[in-house]
Amino acid sequence: MYISLYRRYRPQTFSDMVGQSAAVGVLMESLREGALGHAYLFSGPRGCGKTSAARLVAKSLDCLNRRDGCEPCGECANCRAIAAGEHLDVIEIDGASNRGIGEIRDLKSHVSLKPLSASYKVYIIDEVHMLTDAAFNALLKTLEEPPANVVFLLATTEPHKVPVTIRSRCQHIPFHRITTADTVARLKYVCEKENIEADEEAVWEIARQADGALRDALSLTEQAVALGRGRLSLDAIRELTGGSSRSELERWTVSLRTDPQSAASALHSIMARGISPERLCESLFVLFRDLWLYSLWQERALEALETSVEERDFLASEAKEWEVEKLQAACMVLSRLMPKMRYGMKGDIFSGLVFMELRNIMSGSEAQPAPAQGIAQPRKAEGAQYARPTSAPKTQLTAPFAGLPAPSTGEKASSLDAAALCARLGDGDFSRLVGNLSSDRLPVASALLNAEIYSADGGLEISFERPCPSQNFLSMERNRKNALRAAARTWGIDIPEVQEAEPEPQMQEAGAPVTAQEEKAADKPAQRQNVQQERQGSALLDADPGISRMLRRAGAEVLYVEKGDSGLEGLSENL
Repeated sequence: MYISLYRRYRPQTFSDMVGQSAAVGVLMESLREGALGHAYLFSGPRGCGKTSAARLVAKSLDCLNRRDGCEPCGECANCRAIAAGEHLDVIEIDGASNRGIGEIRDLKSHVSLKPLSASYKVYIIDEVHMLTDAAFNALLKTLEEPPANVVFLLATTEPHKVPVTIRSRCQHIPFHRITTADTVARLKYVCEKENIEADEEAVWEIARQADGALRDALSLTEQAVALGRGRLSLDAIRELTGGSSRSELERWTVSLRTDPQSAASALHSIMARGISPERLCESLFVLFRDLWLYSLWQERALEALETSVEERDFLASEAKEWEVEKLQAACMVLSRLMPKMRYGMKGDIFSGLVFMELRNIMSGSEAQPAPAQGIAQPRKAEGAQYARPTSAPKTQLTAPFAGLPAPSTGEKASSLDAAALCARLGDGDFSRLVGNLSSDRLPVASALLNAEIYSADGGLEISFERPCPSQNFLSMERNRKNALRAAARTWGIDIPEVQEAEPEPQMQEAGAPVTAQEEKAADKPAQRQNVQQERQGSALLDADPGISRMLRRAGAEVLYVEKGDSGLEGLSENL
């Protein structure tokens, strides 16, 4: 019966383990000193050697002719039986299919039995995170105090799913992703042993496609050799993976710079061969990242990059043709596209977006990033501080200032979107506006979050998209003048002095009884209802969504209390 490469070349000694020097060193020293723990938890990505290490520990414990104090001989009856998975004292359990409390109860009933033919009884539970909560609870006591000749070896790819009570009873040894260089060395060794002719670029491409999993690399090698009729070639790998090999993307990058028309058709051909947009986006990002790093630090950057000799030559020649800022912009564009790949973007859409964005970067006209959802961004207008939104506000409060110059653009108005400015506190406009307010600055600034200030018809105006409590607050003469004066000082607009208006009547607390004067003034039912609504509008200021939004962004909690003719004032800050 034919045995796959990854099974034939599974490590049979600790020295055969690839890329796990720290984990293997801990296990070897523990075995050599006779201080091996009763329970271990091996965690790491797929194909990195967790189960192989567990079998090696079992072989070392039960080997009849152990070498150097820890290495199994691989020749005795126990070693051969464990390697074949036939030893009765080494029990391998698949946690995904034996995950219930019934299986754990059976395990507990056999743990206390003595080993049949070996010194130790070893339980290897693979994918242990798949056990149910009841099964974990049933395993707790046995895992904490097993018999002296029993060792538990748990393996998982997701250690965070293993309960803390289990992890605390084990020695946790993390296994790491195998580097590309280590994978390449192992693949060359296997090809040499199997008398397989292999191209250098093909070996490096398989190592990248495996993404740190040596088992995947050996499986892909086996398929490519079968497709290449006994030879490991880059063409066979391209057919298996759907294209987008490193060398092909390098040629495409050159054509993107020299012949955009050919680059467009080449990208369409790559997508037509069936590669996933997510994989192509990741490969392009790695390529532009390598170019960016090489353009910054030249030869010193190669120490951090896992590249072959041909790839280093490409970086040295191509990095000269790109500006550092453009390479960085290309990386940022691809990084923004990566999350969108998870939602199933079509290949045609992805290729169009990539080609358009990269061409814009090369021509120096890259598009600005889209604004964050839910935050309105002001639009610049020539001759004006800010551009007013296209939709006219439903309600306007005209300021008492006159004689201000009109915008020179021909537009009706130029506006300041205070909510957008508050969302971008780093720009400083909203901060300067608040600084120019008087003692009522926090209540007025909170009300301005739902408002626009703009110059039109020779004066300043405040407008709202819809009626709200902030509109009622800024309709008071004192508050309105305070806001408009601050805006005029912020942008250096000269305004004439304004006569102080008569103080407005004090707002009473919502729900208070109507006074005799108000009862006399509101002798009609409709007028009495207006008086009650006016008070309710003042009380609703506390629930103004603009106020709470500003306070969340500023990180402060403010308590407003009733005061005089301003409606709301007084505050307590906890920053």
